[in-house]
Amino acid sequence: MRPRLVLLFLLTLTAGCGTSDDREQARDVTERFFDAVRRDRPEEACAQLSAAIVKELESQTEQSCRGVITRLEYDGGAVVAVHVYITNAKVDLRNGESVFLNREPTGWKLTAIGCKPEDGKPRDRPFDCEVEA
Repeated sequence: MRPRLVLLFLLTLTAGCGTSDDREQARDVTERFFDAVRRDRPEEACAQLSAAIVKELESQTEQSCRGVITRLEYDGGAVVAVHVYITNAKVDLRNGESVFLNREPTGWKLTAIGCKPEDGKPRDRPFDCEVEA
């Protein structure tokens, strides 16, 4: 009975870590997004976003994603860490910002961009994001 309990415990621990493939895909989506923004390629940038964040962005700006995404100011920066939690991911950037992603049927998509930790207790208000779904 004990080996099963240990195996279940180990499976539970590794489920929250994501696979290296998931981490690599989340990193790639993040890098593709910021690269597309820097190179003024709105179609490529918008393709990295979830449908929900596109809808929110268009609602906030009253413009199409393609019309606004490369005009917004996103610092971006080199990826320093990728954390995967089953179907969600957080990518930390060298400039102190983070982005968040969800795994969708078509792959990993950004759901929050330009997120910075807020002052105060992390559980109360952990991040303030420029755009989020």
